[in-house]
Amino acid sequence: MSAWILGLAASHNGAAALFRDGELVVAVQEERLTREKRAKLAPAGEFRALDYVLGEAGIGVEALELVVVCPLRTREAEDCRVALHPRLGGVPRAFVGHHRAHALSAVLASGYDEAAVLVVDGMGSEVSDLDDAERAAIVGPREGRETASVYAWSGGRLAAVEKQLGQLAPDATPRGRPRPLLAPFASLGTMFQSVARHVFGGWFDAGKVMGLAPYGTARLPAEAWLGFEGPRLVFGDGARRAMWLREPWPAHQEAYADLAASVQAACTAGMLHLAARARALTGARRLAIAGGVGLNGIANEAIIQSGLFDEVFVIPAAEDSGTALGAGVHGALALGVGGALGPLVGDGLGRAYGEAEIAAAIAALPAGAGVVARREGDVAHAVAGLLERGLTVGWHQGRSELGPRALGQRSILCDPRRAEAKDHLNARVKRREAFRPFAPAVLAEHAAAFFDFGRGPAESPYMLRVVPVRPEKRALVPAIVHVDGSARPQTVPADGSPFARLLAAFLARTGVPMVLNTSFNAAGEPLVETPADALRCLLATGLDACAIGDWVVVKAGAEESPRG
Repeated sequence: MSAWILGLAASHNGAAALFRDGELVVAVQEERLTREKRAKLAPAGEFRALDYVLGEAGIGVEALELVVVCPLRTREAEDCRVALHPRLGGVPRAFVGHHRAHALSAVLASGYDEAAVLVVDGMGSEVSDLDDAERAAIVGPREGRETASVYAWSGGRLAAVEKQLGQLAPDATPRGRPRPLLAPFASLGTMFQSVARHVFGGWFDAGKVMGLAPYGTARLPAEAWLGFEGPRLVFGDGARRAMWLREPWPAHQEAYADLAASVQAACTAGMLHLAARARALTGARRLAIAGGVGLNGIANEAIIQSGLFDEVFVIPAAEDSGTALGAGVHGALALGVGGALGPLVGDGLGRAYGEAEIAAAIAALPAGAGVVARREGDVAHAVAGLLERGLTVGWHQGRSELGPRALGQRSILCDPRRAEAKDHLNARVKRREAFRPFAPAVLAEHAAAFFDFGRGPAESPYMLRVVPVRPEKRALVPAIVHVDGSARPQTVPADGSPFARLLAAFLARTGVPMVLNTSFNAAGEPLVETPADALRCLLATGLDACAIGDWVVVKAGAEESPRG
């Protein structure tokens, strides 16, 4: 009889993951289903991800042997009380700490049998929620919430080695008023969030800060942001006192670019310090990284190039949605069914949509939608032709990704040879700031010819490294080259997947083994999940076409007037 385990990320970026006998079956973020970005999952009440994962597995609630909740802050929160859930209330339940769940997710995805694990985010569990072993690893003040943790993974056991806590000072600025200072911060994650909030107005705009950083110069030294007291990172107010600009972006663009460059340099210095601690404390030659700061590809690359580790793995769902995976792993280990754990192959952890569902979504398009739908015998070949002619195409294939990166299942694609593609995507499709870069997806066997991976391996399967584009190739693929000559590539193995077949078809037509790949969504929205979501995005944005399964839906006239 199967042991079914449900892992829940009870977070502002909620998710559910379902395991059978230690093997991951399906996982999804709540936001993909509610269509509300960073939708919270509160286990005390109904949430849409529950029916999604149970439906994919073909089971009911009664089949669950264990529900494991990973709270963002504390298990004592009212909305974390699974016992109040109208259907899950009778299922045995357990809790796992936030950083521990992050660490277990990285272990699962990496497939490493031995490794150091580094978890760095904004803030995790309250110290009151940590068990004795986790508390014993704390260095420095013993009050507050998790900010950085080092674990050792070996023999199927995860042990906390060193843990740092932090507390945020209250921000006295009235809500809605201009902020002459950066908001208080007490971790690498909240440091980056503070800058994001000051410049762009949102705590969750850290990705914009990373994209803006190469436009500036790091004029505030790292020590204005943080210092080192033995093993600990300590955060001062030097950077806060240096900042006085009141107006948000797009005002003060040069100054804000310098601020972004400064915080990025400080973040990289902090991550290198923590990686060195992980190496010294564990002696491991492999490192797995999780937590929201793990999405910072610049810092990740610095760790890889440092040579501290022979191998470095970052889980693609490094942010809070990944803790649903860690919660499920925690349950599997607790029940003694963890022998089938990892590694994950690819990031298509959601469900796929069949021919009937695709056809129904197309049939439901409103009259006068102005599109033409056709079924293709070779959708990869057909889409490669559209891209070659300058069209922008939504790509909805197979199982949806978990986490913030589009990795060839829910992507928007363009021809990387067209310099104007970046401006078109930012202005008419993504509707976002013009400085934001776009990433390439490249056939793995050709990656080293276009990108300089330095001392690291010539692979980046989850788009979590930032590396130089080789100078002699930059003019060939200008749409994916950032202002500093870098790119954040996704390397795609020639494994026969629809995405690999598309890249091969584009190579055959153009001699270029890559496409521009960005997430399939409009500004402020989650990635699309269903065929209907994809078609709504097609109609609401400047996309020219959308490929869903074997179907290609093209806006009327788009093929007759391709971009030059």
